[in-house]
Amino acid sequence: MDQLRARGLSEQQRREIRELETVCAKHSPLNMKLNWDMLEKRPPAEVNDFLCYDSSKLVGFLGLYDLKKIEITGMVHPDYRRRGVFRGLFAAARRECAARKAENVLLVVERSSDSGVAFVKSLGACYAASEYRLRFAQAAVPDFPDDHIRLRKAERNDIPELKRLDQLCFDLPEEEMNPEHYQSTFDTTYFIERDGKTLGKIGTVMDADDGYVFGFCILSEQRRRGYGRKALSLALVKLLSQNTKAVILEVEINNENALMLYKSCGFRENTIDDYYKLAVKE
Repeated sequence: MDQLRARGLSEQQRREIRELETVCAKHSPLNMKLNWDMLEKRPPAEVNDFLCYDSSKLVGFLGLYDLKKIEITGMVHPDYRRRGVFRGLFAAARRECAARKAENVLLVVERSSDSGVAFVKSLGACYAASEYRLRFAQAAVPDFPDDHIRLRKAERNDIPELKRLDQLCFDLPEEEMNPEHYQSTFDTTYFIERDGKTLGKIGTVMDADDGYVFGFCILSEQRRRGYGRKALSLALVKLLSQNTKAVILEVEINNENALMLYKSCGFRENTIDDYYKLAVKE
């Protein structure tokens, strides 16, 4: 079997990854976190994806996602498991993280994945956090009163304000902000405004038939006024207008206030992702 370190992904490679995802999902009822919005915009000068082939057949994939921290997720064809495929991909990804001098690296494992959990245990990785992945699959969006709330699409010159909101809402230090993340996501992010005043932001993106909500936040002094529910309902309307089958978002498992907000809008728990902190050097 041959391993490929990809700089960017071709349309053919993305198609192969989707086909592998379909095969894996049919074998086990999992909901893999592959971040398709990022896979479709991979920078051509940077190695982020590792692919394993048996002749011309893709049998394993692992991706690096440089968000606030580098997240690692991947999959192996059911017929090729327990052959060291994922371990080989993971070793190559770990070397790439070391070359980048990455300090914060997380392996993302769906809690219901027996093979993923077993791999993490074999590494002796340290548990860091968990997130619910929630799913909205209703035909209609609940309506919440507040005709003054509006969503304004961000532009490139709004990037400094997006960074400021991440600092205030997520306690994200400036040195941990990835400039490429903002360059690739500003045009899918909306400012939440009321009477011309910025209250927060919310991102929306499509992945095939599913919509995703990300980077959603309300400034602390504007919370508990119903603004978040109204903004989320407006974002849902936008996504559903694109013939979306479902809308997905993630929330930390111990963030009870956010969880209540999402459930009040019609989201339901779909799966749990566990995050494990990795030492970059073996």
